[in-house]
Amino acid sequence: MQKTGIGKYVFVLLMFVFTVKTTIAQKFSPSSYIAEHKDIAQQLMIETGVPASVILAVAIHESAYGNSRIAQHLNNHFGIKGKNTSKTIRSAYKGYGSVKDSYLDFIGFLKRRKSTNTLFETCSQEDYNSWIKGIARSGYSTTRSWSSKVIATINRYNLDEFDQLNTENVLLANQEDNKSSDLLMSVMEKNESSIDHLKGLQTHIVKKGDTLSEVAKQYDTSIETLKKRNNLQSSKLAIGQRLLL
Repeated sequence: MQKTGIGKYVFVLLMFVFTVKTTIAQKFSPSSYIAEHKDIAQQLMIETGVPASVILAVAIHESAYGNSRIAQHLNNHFGIKGKNTSKTIRSAYKGYGSVKDSYLDFIGFLKRRKSTNTLFETCSQEDYNSWIKGIARSGYSTTRSWSSKVIATINRYNLDEFDQLNTENVLLANQEDNKSSDLLMSVMEKNESSIDHLKGLQTHIVKKGDTLSEVAKQYDTSIETLKKRNNLQSSKLAIGQRLLL
């Protein structure tokens, strides 16, 4: 009887340890993952025009809400292959110093490839379907159902809602590390006391229907000058965006 009691105790203890390990391993739920990473997705949308919904949906699909082994050990949330220095796992996937680095490299990956670079000029910020289908056509994944699954993720969690937010409503992730001028303007929008720093600088707040070409013509400047001054990677603008002139 005593042996059986000890056996039950050991079994319960092992089950408890297994449950704790499983809970730790499954760090994110869908909602908690979205809540934690939507800000960086919106940042990148403002900078580059890639819909936040696309960034989030691809990350969710490729990293299993941040719970995959390469996400946990390599900070790789987009399934991009490359070198890593991990001593914990052996993997053909690229390692990153932080999750933010993984998000930034996803955009860089799309820009580096000829098959996806054209999407930055041909697809709008609101057209997540075209972005996903274009990425799929480029061979990003060999799975035929990849695009339909990513689009289903957007629809399931209403991720396209994040594509509609104005820049003034975007909360910046890791503000202290951000160097780009358009993001710095967004930080200032969130802090009224910082707006004094804008005095003496001529700016333009993007309204519905504004294009970079029209703004350049209105202020007698060039598109390239506006791009350079505001660190813009494309000609796409977001409503509420503040442009330095």
